[in-house]
Order: sequence, then structure tokens, then C-alpha cells
Amino acid sequence: MQPCGYPYTGYCTDMPQNMRDCNEPFPDTNIYHKDETVIATYFDDSFNRTWEDGTKSAPCPLNLTYPLSLSETQTESFDCPVTCYDCANLCRMQAMSVAKADQMLDPTMQGCNAWVFCTNPDGCTNGEKTMPGLSCTLKRIPLDNPDIQKRMRARSAYEDEEFGTEPAGLMAGGSSDFVSGFCNVRETCVNTESVRDRCDLGCGNEREYSCGGVPFQCSDGCIPRCPC
Repeated sequence: MQPCGYPYTGYCTDMPQNMRDCNEPFPDTNIYHKDETVIATYFDDSFNRTWEDGTKSAPCPLNLTYPLSLSETQTESFDCPVTCYDCANLCRMQAMSVAKADQMLDPTMQGCNAWVFCTNPDGCTNGEKTMPGLSCTLKRIPLDNPDIQKRMRARSAYEDEEFGTEPAGLMAGGSSDFVSGFCNVRETCVNTESVRDRCDLGCGNEREYSCGGVPFQCSDGCIPRCPC
């Protein structure tokens, strides 16, 4: 069965690479690390609900401005996410919206790189805390975390067996009601010196490395995000 709104659950060759990187879910998994930064938690606040512990949804609809190229941007409005597909896409777009031109618009460097969606309408238990039902939490786990580093290497080498394995070092207890995933966790010439060293024509050279997808994204680590 396809989990909570996902259009597919496996490898899909006709999807842009940047969407595949973000939209591959781990069922029954709550990605968590003690050093994580919670960017925001969203749930349907049409009635201005306050959760049992006082939690309120971050404001939505959310307007995000993201780059189409080094000189062109676009602003798009996103409703409160109501499926884990919405949550994954919001994580991807949030990271794009804070990407910096002096870092080749690399979406791995700031913003969301992990998302967690509560699939139980009555709420999901996370240790001593209960997350609001059908809520989407956007997180950032530091890039120097060993489990993130391992995942970055696996994604960059397309080691599907390793890449598809649940991140044992980044899982919280009581995860059965959660679905979660990573976004833009891969090596690039901006975040990994060994990748930068092998980019003979320079980091971000879009004439040498192909790019595609909507919006443009490069699978080669020598171009974190194509300024095409």
C-alpha cells in the first residue's frame, strides 16, 4: 500500500533527481537526533487549533521564494501539508529557499534536510511528547553527524541497498505512527572537499556537466544546483 499520499514508493526513473532524493519515505520511522534543529511544525490550523501541550502550527499558507537561476527567483505559496508527500516537498522547497548564491545555490548547506510526518489523526507519541495528528515537522541535522555523512556517501555513490536502509543511528523510539525521510543529503563540491577536488573545471561549471529536471537540478556533485 502506498503510504499517506505518496504517488510511488520505489525508484522512479522519470522523476527529477532532486525530487527522488527527498520523496523516498521510511515507513514507521521517526528521524531524530539530539543535535537537530526543528525548523517548523505544520498542521491544519484552519480553526486556529492549539495542541494539548500548547503547540500551534507554524503559519501557513507559507510563501517561499526560491532561485530558478543565479539571477532569477520565483515565489510560490504552499498550504499546510496534509500528506507526507506534501511534507517532503515542503522540506525540499524550504531548503531551496535559503540556498545562497555564493555557495552555488547548494540546497544541502542550509535549511531542511529531514522531515517527519505524523500519520495518526489522533496524534503520534514521541517519547514524552505527543505530536499533533497529521503534522509535518521540518528539521535540520548537522552535516558532520556520522550517520548523515554515511548517507551522503551512499547517495552520491548510488549504493541503493545502503541508501534504502533505515538510519539506525537517527531513529527515535515510538516510531510506528510516523513516516519520515531525508532531503538533499548528498555530497557536493560545496560540502565535501574530495568532490571539489575532482571537479577539474571548477565547482558549478554547468557547461561541462548536464542538468535537468524542474526546477533544474544536477545529479553530479560538481554542480550543487544548476544555474541554467
